Amino acid sequence: MALEGTGLATDLTDSGVIMVTLNPDQSKLNGGDTTPMKKERKPSLLSKAALLIFGTLASEGVVSQDTVTDGEAPVLEEVIVTAQLREQNLQDVPVSVTAFSGEDMEDFRLFSLHDIARFTPGFTGSSFNSSNPIFAVRGANNTFSQAGASKPVGVFIDEVFIPRNSAANFDLFDLEQVAVLRGPQGTLFGRNVTGGALQITTARPSLEKPELKLKLGGGNLEYIEAAGLASMPLSDNAAGKVSFSYKNRDGYITDRFNDLDYNDIETLSIRGQLLFEISEDLEVIASVDYTKDDTNSRGYTLVSNSAGTDFSDNDGDIETAELDLPQDFDREIWGASLRAYWNLPLGTVSSVTAYRESDATEYYSLGAGAVALPTVSTQFIKNEVDEPEMFSQELRFVSAKGETFDYILGFYYYNEDTDRIVDDLLLGISGFVTFVERSFDVNVDTESYAFYADATIHLFDTVDISFGGRYTNEDKEVTVDFTDKRRPTSNFLVTPQADFDEFTTRVAINWRATENINLFASRTEGFTAGGFNTETNSATAINLGFDPETITAYEIGAKTQWLDGSLTFNITGFIQDFEDKQEGFFNVAERFFSIFNASEASMDGIEIEAFWHPTDSLALNFSYSWLDTEYERFVIPGGADFTGNRLQTAPENTFSAGFNFRHPIKDVGNLLLNASYAWQDDYFTGASNSPNFLIDSYGLVNASIGFETSDGRWRINLWGNNLSDKEYVLIRGTSGAIGEYYGAPRTYGATLTFNY
Repeated sequence: MALEGTGLATDLTDSGVIMVTLNPDQSKLNGGDTTPMKKERKPSLLSKAALLIFGTLASEGVVSQDTVTDGEAPVLEEVIVTAQLREQNLQDVPVSVTAFSGEDMEDFRLFSLHDIARFTPGFTGSSFNSSNPIFAVRGANNTFSQAGASKPVGVFIDEVFIPRNSAANFDLFDLEQVAVLRGPQGTLFGRNVTGGALQITTARPSLEKPELKLKLGGGNLEYIEAAGLASMPLSDNAAGKVSFSYKNRDGYITDRFNDLDYNDIETLSIRGQLLFEISEDLEVIASVDYTKDDTNSRGYTLVSNSAGTDFSDNDGDIETAELDLPQDFDREIWGASLRAYWNLPLGTVSSVTAYRESDATEYYSLGAGAVALPTVSTQFIKNEVDEPEMFSQELRFVSAKGETFDYILGFYYYNEDTDRIVDDLLLGISGFVTFVERSFDVNVDTESYAFYADATIHLFDTVDISFGGRYTNEDKEVTVDFTDKRRPTSNFLVTPQADFDEFTTRVAINWRATENINLFASRTEGFTAGGFNTETNSATAINLGFDPETITAYEIGAKTQWLDGSLTFNITGFIQDFEDKQEGFFNVAERFFSIFNASEASMDGIEIEAFWHPTDSLALNFSYSWLDTEYERFVIPGGADFTGNRLQTAPENTFSAGFNFRHPIKDVGNLLLNASYAWQDDYFTGASNSPNFLIDSYGLVNASIGFETSDGRWRINLWGNNLSDKEYVLIRGTSGAIGEYYGAPRTYGATLTFNY
């Protein structure tokens, strides 16, 4: 059947409706065998996806207004996205995209991209350390922190690419929307990426009326939050806005040797915007932002020695760490952008000019235990300084919607200058011996430009065919000054350089089968630029470099609405193939660690999203993802063979469900209730699929209850996250000892909000 092996099941009701439910017999959903499931042939997968999609659509004739009880069904609000660089209804876009409004994020307390990941099918968020968050879309990701390497998932704020992951995960506040575009975005987005794009759109100043919002809250772990905004028209055609967010919380992991709290929070973010309507046809938005973080980095809990057999130094408490190190994470981010939109009779000319800079410093223990402990063989201590600067300029023309033809033309320029310093210290024999004491002083200058075009032909009233292409050229100049204090004869200075260019394409067909059913299929290409491993003690490895990795994705999907617009049900089936995938490993034959174009891999899956307004007061949401990943070829020269293994950070099943209830209480105000549950399957954090790198499945429950006055001025909420106090692991490690980095325990508090 179409859903075999996906964790879903179907049932035909007496009224003829096909119901899609979780299969309780699916062993994976009950913590069963973690062995990768047998790989299906790709044509078979697409056939299954097509059967599921069209089998669901076959029930259209029996789903009618009679399914809704008395009265007219409430209609879901239209969601507008810019996934194709023009404003479109999400249901009309032949792209797999999940969008969250600013109101959604406030209601469900989604304050980071990791929070967003829990409710987005195919998107997994984790963290290795504070300056290296992990974002994986459909299994496409890497954990490279080297300045000479690029990421397959791009983060954009107000159409501006964020240059390094050390500056990409920040506090989300005062936003209009966050949209997650899944799969390669090979033709329309700057800094071409293979995995997906995370679009963050800030809320603009209002030309209509003044706005004032203040929010204060607190909770356990000495949590304090304060946020606010002030927006005001400055004239008939100008408006300004200032917004801020501050959060402070104690850590939930305490080092039992020095009493430092790890996993604490202290972040301040400020944003200012000016909006000018210079004429009816010309609009300019100037924006500046600043963020500062100062914490004690992340806490690692010691489990056992590196063999996994001696637990004598483990005190049995996951809320304690044994690092005995004054860890520290300090980060500052600055950004400025100028966006201009000029509406002409033939279309809109857009210009996006941006400069961003950040300075992140993190001093932390790579291993899980202090080397003074008897069961800990070594302790690897790192000090990382990441200082990227970037300038970008994008120009594009988006034609007006034509009866038979419309198009997009664009040019993109990007320059990044990153300084990165990494100090490594490896201690052993109870700290009395220093095995490694070295530093990498790195500079990477990246210059890239791209030309892109996308055209849509309206063949009939109901059928569109789109063709797109993008040519990207990228030049990287690298300087690595390596110093080995233990072995000065190993010091070197290398300055490799390389050019990369790629042409990627996209073709998509969109069929509006009915007013409420939109079917699409697409073939899209993407690539992640090549580069250099700038943090290896081998000059040969650095000079060797690596080439771009490429991906080809095939999608077939349906975006549908039912029950007179009160129910949205979207489903996508996809197959994606990696070629020349970039992997980091120790080359046994050549005796050095580096990044290589070492593997070919596939990612196949099905993604489902549903939103239903059964009444005016109640909104329900559901998402599900089934993902099957496999290394088709991955053999380390002179070493291991990972062919057939699952890709890292690629859970096979994920799902989320939630509700938002808003009910009037006479003339007093509104009762507010919401709750959510997000669950993800187990996955590996390494290509070896070693049990030491297995992240067990877990689910989190969040909820809140509140009251809002009838005029909307005042609101109070009582909230709780991880209400079941679930113990769950974010990262496991084996450096010197086996350790675990745990997610946050139960947190709760209250928030008071004033709106004017």
